[in-house]
Amino acid sequence: MSENVITIDGKEFKPEDLDETQKYYLMQINMTQQEADNIKVKLDQMTASNMFFKDQLAKSLIKEDEEK
Repeated sequence: MSENVITIDGKEFKPEDLDETQKYYLMQINMTQQEADNIKVKLDQMTASNMFFKDQLAKSLIKEDEEK
């Protein structure tokens, strides 16, 4: 079985057998999946950063409150 095979509904297709429109659709699928993966990574980074700053704020407020 070739590495470059597309499976849709249990049927295998070779990219070289696709017409230009189908190749365009495949390119769009690959590009949007890559972008979705990049956005997921960015979201994970933002979520972790948000959690860190919330934790830092809480620690700062607790320390300030204890010093009073």
